[in-house]
Amino acid sequence: MALTTGCSSTAGGSPSGAAKSGSTAGAQELVLGQPSQKEQEITRWDKTGKFLITPQKVVEGKPEDLQELKDGKFAGQKVAWVYVDARHVGGEPVKGPMIMKDIGAETDGGSKATPLLVFGDLSSRPKDCVEDDGESVFKEGESHTRCAPYLIPAGAKVGKVTYSQGYYQDPLKWKVQ
Repeated sequence: MALTTGCSSTAGGSPSGAAKSGSTAGAQELVLGQPSQKEQEITRWDKTGKFLITPQKVVEGKPEDLQELKDGKFAGQKVAWVYVDARHVGGEPVKGPMIMKDIGAETDGGSKATPLLVFGDLSSRPKDCVEDDGESVFKEGESHTRCAPYLIPAGAKVGKVTYSQGYYQDPLKWKVQ
């Protein structure tokens, strides 16, 4: 199977909505496995649900994992798979809330990781890495874990996972230990 790739330095948007939350001034930095301190409202297809966002883990690959892409622009980089759980805690059922579009990662040196857009699949994708699904409906009480790949320098480690709360608020951050 031929793979087509592209990179984006910012998270994409959803067809009809955005993530939003109250102010996070003075919010403490969390560690992986801790849920967001506040419910995050996610709107898609004119339905709004409230979610607790919990980054679970980061699985870092090796630079060799990107060789199958046969593209020199990936030299000196590796892929890091970021896993995030979203628990629907209120509001309306939301079809395909696309949790990963607002997730980011930072290296231990503080630089932003780049989301890796791959059309097809990488053979190094972990078996338990489930990507966003635009058809799944999240209902109150349900929890779904999603995963996405990010590019980081080969010698770096992911130091933080972030969740964007729109343009006017700082992202939530979780430390990777």
